[in-house]
Amino acid sequence: MTETALAARRARGDGGQFRRRGILAFVMTAFVAVGGVIAAPIAAQAAEEPSIMVVVTEVANERVVFAIEGTGFGDIQALPGQTEPHAYFKLNEVGSDLSEVAQDDTSISASIAEGGTLSDELSVPIGELDASKSYEVISWPSRSFPTEENVYARTAVTIDWDALFPSDEAAVPSFTAEATEFADERVDFAIEGSGFGDVTALPGQTEPHAYFTLIEVDADLSEVGQADTAISASIAEDGTLSDVLEVPADDLDATKSYEVISWPSRSFPSDDNLYARTAVTIDWDALFPEEPSEPAEPSEPAEPEEPVGPTFAAEATEVANERVDFAIEGSGFGDVTALPGQTEPHVYFKLNEVGSDLSEVAQDDTSISAEVAEDGTITDVLPVPAGELDSAKSYEVISWPSRSFPTEENVYARADVTIDWDALFPESDPSEPAEPSEPAEPGEPAEPTDPAEPTEPAEPTEPAEPTDPAEPTDPTEPSEPAEPSEPAEPSEPAEPTEPAEPSEPAEPTEPTDPAEPTGPAEPAEPTDPAEPTDPVEPTEPAEPTDPAEPTDPAEPTEPAAPSEPAAPTATAEPTQETAIELTDGSGNPLDGVAQGGDVTFRIAPVEAGTEFAVTVHSDPVTLPTAVGDADGVATSSWTVPADFPVGDHTVRFVSDTDTYELTFTVLAADAPGGGSGLAPTGSGPATELLAGAGIMTILCGAVLILVRRRVVSASAR
Repeated sequence: MTETALAARRARGDGGQFRRRGILAFVMTAFVAVGGVIAAPIAAQAAEEPSIMVVVTEVANERVVFAIEGTGFGDIQALPGQTEPHAYFKLNEVGSDLSEVAQDDTSISASIAEGGTLSDELSVPIGELDASKSYEVISWPSRSFPTEENVYARTAVTIDWDALFPSDEAAVPSFTAEATEFADERVDFAIEGSGFGDVTALPGQTEPHAYFTLIEVDADLSEVGQADTAISASIAEDGTLSDVLEVPADDLDATKSYEVISWPSRSFPSDDNLYARTAVTIDWDALFPEEPSEPAEPSEPAEPEEPVGPTFAAEATEVANERVDFAIEGSGFGDVTALPGQTEPHVYFKLNEVGSDLSEVAQDDTSISAEVAEDGTITDVLPVPAGELDSAKSYEVISWPSRSFPTEENVYARADVTIDWDALFPESDPSEPAEPSEPAEPGEPAEPTDPAEPTEPAEPTEPAEPTDPAEPTDPTEPSEPAEPSEPAEPSEPAEPTEPAEPSEPAEPTEPTDPAEPTGPAEPAEPTDPAEPTDPVEPTEPAEPTDPAEPTDPAEPTEPAAPSEPAAPTATAEPTQETAIELTDGSGNPLDGVAQGGDVTFRIAPVEAGTEFAVTVHSDPVTLPTAVGDADGVATSSWTVPADFPVGDHTVRFVSDTDTYELTFTVLAADAPGGGSGLAPTGSGPATELLAGAGIMTILCGAVLILVRRRVVSASAR
């Protein structure tokens, strides 16, 4: 019983253990199944190795392009600094040693897409290829050199050597010459050639050349001379050429047939050395139009032809006592071309006396450079100061090519102009009576009163004309109205102490000189040598002073209010010539600059927006373009190379219309005062003391002069 029960228990226990093992086996099977489903794609992806496919395209006599399509590069990661992964590709000789791959070998770095694919092109020049060798494209990690261990993939490629290097038969020189006729002027032959690849450059040539000329069919080649019309066309690396042969109409005969021939550079043509020849067809009717148009010439055709040539009108607008503006409207300037450095064509315009010698036109004469529109029209204004005009003369406006002086041969067009002299010089006749007073120089001041009437007008009001001779008494007048304070203003332009020129009273005829009578300080000079006493002689003819009535015209000096004429004095601004200055970074003038130093070239005054091409010579060095700012200043900075030759050099500023130059010195880097440049000596305490002492001396002198004038004035009274 006992054994039976034990056996039964064992039987039950074994059954339970069997059931547990069955459950465990089921669970394990499920895990394996699920794991297989998950791991299969992973294993499949891990099993995908990089591979590439290459399509070859030959460009005859130039290069081979390998179009690369790759897959399986998904495991490659972007390196630091890369936005996406990359792989290198290169054409390599089959079986060659990868350790010989150099950094400058032709290769590409192809970017890899998220799916592990890539697409790129590898272009290899024919000079790196040998038809006797076999090639393959290899790929390896970015930023490394290829080894047998790190090559991602490689694939052999097949190159069509016949397509890459066409047979010599196809390289025979040949060309076409298409004719374009310009009526009664010339024929242009547009030459397009190929197969000139075997022509080599001769000594002194940077590339090969071939000669082309037009000859009569069957003409004797030995008769071709050096003076015949011909061109030397340059040959490209692929053996092609493109050029234009221009033949004057006068060299052609409609009864003959012509051909263009080509032969070696620096030789004469012969039947043995001709590269190629081609017959040409010329449209003789287009080149030499029939003259049926002549019947129409009597009236109509002639008129249409006129607009073809440059023509313009110049309408005058007078600005009283200041200038005349000539509004220029032109057409027919379409054949004018832009010169080097110009963005569009330009034409010069100037007012000239009718019948004058054009050779006397000078560079500083008043003129403009007008821009020519694409349709050949021009619109601009030529302002001419009144001081340059004479009502006794006749004038015309002339036009001629930019960057040249006018001649009878190069004048584009000319137009007579009419100036309203009464409008330009209002009441000029009444004011002229004051000129008679010129003999008694008192009247001359009346002329200056035009520009400087603000001060002189008061002269007639006080001590009549005697004060004229003793112009120094003018200061006394300021003593009446606090006008001295006005002179004080001139004292601001103490710079005009230059007006020592007023000592040239003879020149007061130039309004600008009297305008400078900021020189009230100068009357001290009249007190010196009796130059002013000379005017005292005019006081003898106090009789002219009787005609203080002319001084009534001085009332026109009330129109002195037209201190506007003083505006013409603004024309004195043109006297400030545009110049280039050598400065440091802070704008301080320099005497020179050392090797390795910094320098700023400054040009002023210039028109705002004007662009200058800046170069340093003799071996040209191009500097940054300088552009005129609102203050009329343009600058270009430069760091002198450490090995730049020492000595004198030239900096050149070139705009569309003008060129300016400055010679400056480059010093050795180790020379005394080397560095950025040689700035002028700055001021120190001693200099400031000297400057202060100088100012005090000037002030004391001014006080003494005023005191002396008052004493003289008191004694005169």
